[in-house]
Amino acid sequence: MSNGNAYQVNNHSLYHILHSDFNQQNEIMIFVGNLGCMQIFTGCIQKLAAYHDKQSALQKINALNIKFSLNVIETGIANSWVTRKPTKDGIVTSLEIFDHYGNQVIQLFGQRTEGEPEQLDWQKQISTLTRVSQSPKKKYKFKNKKKSGCSYFVGLSMY
Repeated sequence: MSNGNAYQVNNHSLYHILHSDFNQQNEIMIFVGNLGCMQIFTGCIQKLAAYHDKQSALQKINALNIKFSLNVIETGIANSWVTRKPTKDGIVTSLEIFDHYGNQVIQLFGQRTEGEPEQLDWQKQISTLTRVSQSPKKKYKFKNKKKSGCSYFVGLSMY
């Protein structure tokens, strides 16, 4: 995408946006997928925690409410991107998370219903994410793409 419709952001952006949504109780949509299925959560985050495992040096993120539990090992995130997609209702902005195999594993959007424009609160939250400066010639090299499409570092449970 060109004209600023996609830009890379810091890999801590997932926690940052979840924290912002939790504090503002903004409804969001979280899509977590693998080859077998796509799970979608819509609602507010009721509990958010970040843990640092000193033995393994892993940063873990847990976002919960009574309907779902999202568990992410932050070091499994290879790239994070903000994308702006044109629709008949205006621009729809997402935060997209990729693993080290180049698989898109998480997408987040501000909650919206078809026919309605994107939430202004979501746009403001996305605008606070830290952009990563990069050379236009930079090419990303991923490990061999995983055939399963399933990442070990993210899990979503729906209740």
